[in-house]
Amino acid sequence: MLLHVNVIVIVILIVILSTKKAESQVAQSLPGCPDKCGNITIPYPFGIRKDCCLSEAYLVNCTTLRVMNTNFKLLNISLDDGLMYGLLPVASQCYNSAGSVSRSQPKIRLSRFQISSTLNLLTTVGCGTKANLMDLDNKYEIACRSKTSCMSLANGSCSGQGCMQVPVLFTPPEFRIQSQRVTRKVGNWSFNNCTYGFLVKIGEYTFQETDLDNMKNRFSPVALEWTVGNTGCEEAKKNKTSYLCTENSVCMDSRSVFDQIHATYSCRCAKGYEGNPYLPDGCQDINECEGPQNECSHGCVNTIGSYTCPSEAAKSPGDSLYIGQYTLFFQMTLPLEGPH
Repeated sequence: MLLHVNVIVIVILIVILSTKKAESQVAQSLPGCPDKCGNITIPYPFGIRKDCCLSEAYLVNCTTLRVMNTNFKLLNISLDDGLMYGLLPVASQCYNSAGSVSRSQPKIRLSRFQISSTLNLLTTVGCGTKANLMDLDNKYEIACRSKTSCMSLANGSCSGQGCMQVPVLFTPPEFRIQSQRVTRKVGNWSFNNCTYGFLVKIGEYTFQETDLDNMKNRFSPVALEWTVGNTGCEEAKKNKTSYLCTENSVCMDSRSVFDQIHATYSCRCAKGYEGNPYLPDGCQDINECEGPQNECSHGCVNTIGSYTCPSEAAKSPGDSLYIGQYTLFFQMTLPLEGPH
């Protein structure tokens, strides 16, 4: 006689890992600390109280959405790539027929954060204009100049006619954005009496002809790099007390393109983990079997930091394997010795 036996095995380990994963998605801040400014997540080492952040350099004012000693408006902080996103004002210089000029040359304060040299462009808009980034001591300048002609304007084009963009290799902690004319015709044209200059994240600005006289008092999104510490990874690891990367994370050296002397570092969760690498137990195992991360075609088994794909050839004929988040279910047909 044959006996059909259904065996249900509750895999406690998977339950624990799934619980920890859910906790890590919620706990981005220190225990007892709020982690939100409106709909913006504020992960440690940042915080909205002095007892919730690494230092005052990472203190966020929820009312103004400013990080301490900076004046950009915060949009987002990312742990995955060490980037933060914010808004910077557009510089302008406008002329009228009487010859008077109105200027806006915003001063930018970044504290220990840097404008990303690979993700932003210095942009000027206008006919016969240029934009500058100047440090406050007027010792360092990046200039971006558009061509003087605006005879071939085209919406969506920023290659020299009415709009021009150049890469930004370095920005000091404090600088000014300037916009100026390079021909006295600006102010005498009916279609272009203003010049504009601004930093903007690549892909976030599309030129429109209407922008020639319509960009005063605007803001543009930028990407900034943030790090921790005042040394590189090798030196930081020597001091176990101050080293900030926790278990299941890796340390990444960070240096600006311009300044190769002053090193800092950042932390990332190791491959196969996700969460906050600056918090104890902050990096938790990813269950690759729950999403598109795995390449298994016939079942998937999550492991710590990775996953495996069971071989179909290893299964006995008639066996069925079901894998869920919490339960492994085996159905087998077993022979049973007994009276006939």
